[in-house]
Amino acid sequence: MKMKTQGIALITVLVIVLTAVLPLTAALADQTGTVVGGWLILRGGPSFNSTIISSYPSGTVVTITGQTGSWYSVRTPDGLTGYMNSAYLKVNGGGGGGGGGSIPSGTTAYVTSTNGLNVRLRSGPGKGYSILAAYAPGTACTVLTAGQNWSRIQIGSVTGYMMTRFLTINPITPVTPTPQPQPHPSGEYKVYVTSSNGKGVNLRSGPSKGYPSIGFYSVATEAWMVTAGHTWSYIRIGNRYGYMMSQFLTTTEPPVNPNPPIVGAAYVVSANGRNVNLRAAPTTAGKVIKSFKVGTRLNIITRGKDWYFIQIGGIYGYMMRQFIYDGGSPATLTDLSF
Repeated sequence: MKMKTQGIALITVLVIVLTAVLPLTAALADQTGTVVGGWLILRGGPSFNSTIISSYPSGTVVTITGQTGSWYSVRTPDGLTGYMNSAYLKVNGGGGGGGGGSIPSGTTAYVTSTNGLNVRLRSGPGKGYSILAAYAPGTACTVLTAGQNWSRIQIGSVTGYMMTRFLTINPITPVTPTPQPQPHPSGEYKVYVTSSNGKGVNLRSGPSKGYPSIGFYSVATEAWMVTAGHTWSYIRIGNRYGYMMSQFLTTTEPPVNPNPPIVGAAYVVSANGRNVNLRAAPTTAGKVIKSFKVGTRLNIITRGKDWYFIQIGGIYGYMMRQFIYDGGSPATLTDLSF
């Protein structure tokens, strides 16, 4: 009789726990979140000590699948799953579709955005599809098929897909369109970073100097042009996408002087603030000699296309040129906050 009573008590506790947890999971299951505050790391578990899987820039929309403390379990646009800290995710209501599918098909809607920037029209319902054009807030369109996350619309003679959260049925005052990079008809093509003074160039998260830098790249760094613009171009360097001023990009590989004169001091830098490895050979497969924090002063012995042979204290080795700042003037905290 005692065992039966204990069994009933255990079942009661389980029911209470499930009742408390399930509403939260159900509430989050259909929601999306937008990354804010720069690049946000996707981790393998709900803690800052968990393995880093990838990272995503501000504006990336992820699907929220659950919550553990101050961490959301998410699914990213490229199909990865993991955890993101809730402090850097703005939760969107009702599945992340600004209109939530409430804009009727066949009606007139208007492009809108909270930051005033143009919104992209794509060839399919996802960020992996090619960009057809970009339209300023206030642009009128016809909704052909309304969807919760993506809607098929027509603007003039152009038909494509736009995220529903950037559409509203309320007319808004049109703004002067911002010139946007346009896709090259033959797809991505190779370009190189260049500058008249030989210094590195910032890669930014958006098409203006007001956006944070997400990388700092030396002259002759290889890049891939995604969409070329008059002032800013959208490019890819390795697996990182961002904006760089078009004047610093060229289709002709710039010459690299392997031993230019060293002016002023050089320092270790990194876009994410983490330590940088010094290696025994000019390759990422080379043995790590030691890691150095951002701001560490160094001496450049030999400059190469992708790697520099340097000295830090009494230690010699190779470091990737993108992690070395040698602008010819003493670095400050601002200089190092790329």
